[in-house]
Amino acid sequence: MDIHERRERRKERERKRYWNYLKLEIRSFRWMLLFLCLLGLVIPLRPKKSNVEKRDLEKFPALSVEGILGGDFFAGVSTWYADTFPFREKLLTANAAVERLYGLGKEQIHGNVGAGDEIPTEYTEADPKPGVSGGDLDSAATVAQGDEGGDGTIHVAPESAGTIYIAQDRGFELYYFALDSANQYIKMINNAAQLLAGKATVYDILAPTSIGIYLDQDIQDSLGCSDQSQAFNYILNNLDDSVRGVRVFDSLLEHNSEYLYFRTDHHWTADGAYYAYQQFCQEKGIMPNAREDYQVQEFTDFVGSFYSFGNQAAVLAENPDVITAYIPKGTNDMTYIGTDGIEMQWNVVADASQYDDGNKYSCFIGGDNPYSVIQNPALQDGSSCLVIKESYGNAFVPFLVDHYQTVHVVDYRYFQENIPQFVAENQVQDVIFLNNADAVSESAVAYMDGLFQ
Repeated sequence: MDIHERRERRKERERKRYWNYLKLEIRSFRWMLLFLCLLGLVIPLRPKKSNVEKRDLEKFPALSVEGILGGDFFAGVSTWYADTFPFREKLLTANAAVERLYGLGKEQIHGNVGAGDEIPTEYTEADPKPGVSGGDLDSAATVAQGDEGGDGTIHVAPESAGTIYIAQDRGFELYYFALDSANQYIKMINNAAQLLAGKATVYDILAPTSIGIYLDQDIQDSLGCSDQSQAFNYILNNLDDSVRGVRVFDSLLEHNSEYLYFRTDHHWTADGAYYAYQQFCQEKGIMPNAREDYQVQEFTDFVGSFYSFGNQAAVLAENPDVITAYIPKGTNDMTYIGTDGIEMQWNVVADASQYDDGNKYSCFIGGDNPYSVIQNPALQDGSSCLVIKESYGNAFVPFLVDHYQTVHVVDYRYFQENIPQFVAENQVQDVIFLNNADAVSESAVAYMDGLFQ
């Protein structure tokens, strides 16, 4: 056998080894896919809720002839299978870790950058301007400049990549002013005040989000964000004289070197809510409690919505938040009715030490429920208030407990009763709207307005 034939036989053996190895890989891959498919069908392992994404996962579709013939049933099964795959949370986290290898660091943006409407200095709509007090808008508060930001302002511009921004170790949600929504909000509040005239005093608290308080205004401008201070002034300056507007923006900005907002979540902390409470007391003419007078609870390792919807950014996971909660002096007992209609006895500030890391903000008033009521046995003066809120109100409500015999709380997204009727039947004296900047939207206004129809 010559050298040429030996060389050809060696090449043939190498080709056979290569194809045998390739066949083995294909078979292994097929077996792995089969295993994953079978694993995916193991019903007990399939999750029903996502703690990372903070939502209920897809349910198995109902079987019907129409669904089978139209293809909706099979599409629903496919969606259910993918959405409830076992260990999906760990797979999502692993996927985020791989994506971070592409170069995203501590300054990130997730989502799409938009643009807000121009904020007018006067009421701008075809309809006549409602009765209001006040004139031109106050000038926006000036933020400090410089790299260190000794006042607490962050001056580092994050990379542009979407609507959730991560600068240093903190998440932000971009804010865009919508003129139509603002005008609808103004009309809704003024209509509520008119319907409650002679029955209850209406207070309106607009809570800024963290981007308006912590991020340098020049950086906000470069990202196309609207100025929350100007937006709030536009709304508050156009409310009816009978509405008591509670201006909290400047107070929070003054204290922005403090821990007023969570790094990993879109909510304010109880300390941020405390400054709003102080401003409310000033507007109402009562003396606020000092923070040092409260019993304090702390819950560590809170990782919230910015982590959930910010591609599980490692810098947020590595810098979890601490929740500080102030227990009312009069009582820590409350009752709420959940979305399932079941009445529960609960605590105004509950022990959240055993809650999932992403759910610890629910320590305040049991989270978001259609209706809650707190009876303070330390007061017997018949005083009562009604808080109409979204989740920002949760950390605020505990501070009201010591000032009213009864505190009623409704989450306008779930409550369905008529508010004027509720106020009359329960002899409510103060109606307090509390909304964060992003909640002043058309959908939120529609929910609130529906309570006054």
